[in-house]
Amino acid sequence: MAKQPRHTTERALVRRFALTFFALVLLFSVLVHVDVEFFAGVTTRMLTRNVAAVVAAVMNLAGADVTHSDEIIVYRSNSFEVLADCTGIEVMGLFAAAVLAFPSLWRRRAAALAVGIPALMVLNLMRMISLIYIGARSATALHYGHLYVWPVVLLTVALGMWLQWARSASGDLHLRL
Repeated sequence: MAKQPRHTTERALVRRFALTFFALVLLFSVLVHVDVEFFAGVTTRMLTRNVAAVVAAVMNLAGADVTHSDEIIVYRSNSFEVLADCTGIEVMGLFAAAVLAFPSLWRRRAAALAVGIPALMVLNLMRMISLIYIGARSATALHYGHLYVWPVVLLTVALGMWLQWARSASGDLHLRL
């Protein structure tokens, strides 16, 4: 049996990764759509309410006088509504899709998810708290931080974590060729 040229197998790995990644992202999107369209967003509401409760609890532990009701957080007479986009679920979904699509041992993938997802949750918690503190002082700064600064930070950290993990997990590639 003739050995395939290295560039052919590398292309096949890249193609498989890309197809699997996009299939997982599509699956994730479909699941969110099904929740919203057929189950009236029950899962999404549960997630946003829990995130709001955690943000309020952490801020109260830090000494801020914060109240919350369902998805609404009130700080210094300013109300902040936690929407599904505020939970960081999209970035976590992209990270999970990239990890699951990468050709590596399953135990390495599980370890990456066990470390990466909580790390992104903590970073998103820091994002939300900082935006609430900023928003209580300046609507312009809130707008800028919410739309431009924090999305770039979250995506950059997620990409950096995945690249670091993929570099360390790439030794497993010989098992797949």
